[in-house]
Amino acid sequence: MGSRAGVGLIRHAEDWRAITSLNMYRSLISFGLVGVLLFGVAESMFDVELPDTFRITSLLYLAQCALGLIAALLRKPALRVQVVVACSVDIVVFTALTLASTGVSGGLGMLLITSVAAAGMLLPARLAALLAACAALGILGQETWRSVQLPAGQAEFVQAGILGAVFFITAGVAHWLALRVRESEALAAERASEVRDLAALNRHIIQQMEVGAVVVDNRRHVQLINDAAIRLLELEDRSHTGRALTKLSPALDSALSQWSAHNPAASEIIRAGSHALLPVFSTLGASDQAGALIFLEDALRQSEQAQQLKLISIGRLSASIAHEIRNPLGAISHAGQLLAESPSLGPDDSRMLAIIHRHTRRIDGIVNSVLGLSRRSQTSRRTLALSNWLDDAIDDYLTYNDDSPDFDVDPFDPQLQVEFDPDHLRQVLFNLWDNAQSYARRDGVVLTIHLSGQCNRSNRFCLDIRDNGPGIDTAIFNQIMEPFFTTTREGTGLGLHIAAELCEANGAQLMPVAHSSGACFRIVFAHVRTPSAPAAASPTPNNVHDFD
Repeated sequence: MGSRAGVGLIRHAEDWRAITSLNMYRSLISFGLVGVLLFGVAESMFDVELPDTFRITSLLYLAQCALGLIAALLRKPALRVQVVVACSVDIVVFTALTLASTGVSGGLGMLLITSVAAAGMLLPARLAALLAACAALGILGQETWRSVQLPAGQAEFVQAGILGAVFFITAGVAHWLALRVRESEALAAERASEVRDLAALNRHIIQQMEVGAVVVDNRRHVQLINDAAIRLLELEDRSHTGRALTKLSPALDSALSQWSAHNPAASEIIRAGSHALLPVFSTLGASDQAGALIFLEDALRQSEQAQQLKLISIGRLSASIAHEIRNPLGAISHAGQLLAESPSLGPDDSRMLAIIHRHTRRIDGIVNSVLGLSRRSQTSRRTLALSNWLDDAIDDYLTYNDDSPDFDVDPFDPQLQVEFDPDHLRQVLFNLWDNAQSYARRDGVVLTIHLSGQCNRSNRFCLDIRDNGPGIDTAIFNQIMEPFFTTTREGTGLGLHIAAELCEANGAQLMPVAHSSGACFRIVFAHVRTPSAPAAASPTPNNVHDFD
């Protein structure tokens, strides 16, 4: 609908330009006729037989053409009225001029073809045909008048009839061509509107892509760059269209040059600020002068995705193996219990049974951990008032643990709320507190677990869980969150990994944080509702602690 309205406006302007051009043409003709009169060559040039009629008609025509040109420039009155008036005046004028000269054989009647063609282009078919008929009747009428009033003159009815037929053909062809032009313009405008909409859609999609996209021309000037590319290239402002690629990213420009020269099958990783990027290039045309399309992907993110897929595959395999182990393990454990009830067991046999029992329990713990990891349930997030919820969780932990640590909790804003599955959050915290009891206790020192909170730069609330143990050894700091990594023979290496997976399922993050005293783990919550969050000093780095 909008494209049709646009075509109407364009067509309307084109029609006004056409009537203006017609009036300029008529004005030139009228000036020519008056000029012929002024130089006194009209009678010899056109064999004028009625000089007074020729002179008066030419002067009146000049005046009307001047008025018509002014009216066309002012666009008043309506366009159709001006076309009808101009064509009607031309029919009358050139019929009179043809009559005043030697008739149709003088050639002045041919000047009506232009007016008839304009009527065919600018007026409806019936009205254009009416004007063509009037022109044909005028030419035939003046020939009839000449044959009656001028006995010496010779009537050219055949030539007048042919000229009348030319008028009809001209009006018809002009009207048909005008219709075809209008249809072509409407189709072109519709296609142009579709192209504009598609281009706008493409720009919107490109801007919303998580993958960076950069389009450059054959001179390496940026034609398009989306928000993801601006973020990955760490560009300050957002207006980069038209700038040289080498000014935005010399490393990317160098990679594009190498690709253009050698066309490698695989792209190399480049550095852009703090990001490691993997560019993928493609040409935008078949010619050598075509531009290039560059996709930028975060190499670290790709590596993380590959690692995640690998862990998923390993998890499924481990779950299958654990499921197959559980049944024979249960049989071994049951057989050991029955054997332990035998009255004929000696001390050596009892010691062997104790070893069997201890290791079957360890294997059962590993199986349960693997199955729990592979069957991570869907989260049931709730809005938790963190201050009260932590108090209840600490009370539950103290209730079910005889040798529990001391808890030192910073005061939290009572209105602080986080979104988390309460069972998952309880499992995460209990796992961290169990690890503290297993690895942070030192002789003569009471184990204390300190809970504090702060907001990071992204305004996400962070809960720090820190003990007063020896801390995390720097040699294993980056490995303790990996699955199956443990520093003890009894550990499964899955506790912290499962806790991190549960946090991720709730949109949060669990990470170790280097601290000057003790081991510190931080939970970064996804959603926080609070007017203000408590601030705490950022931890300072230090080391030494082993974790499951």
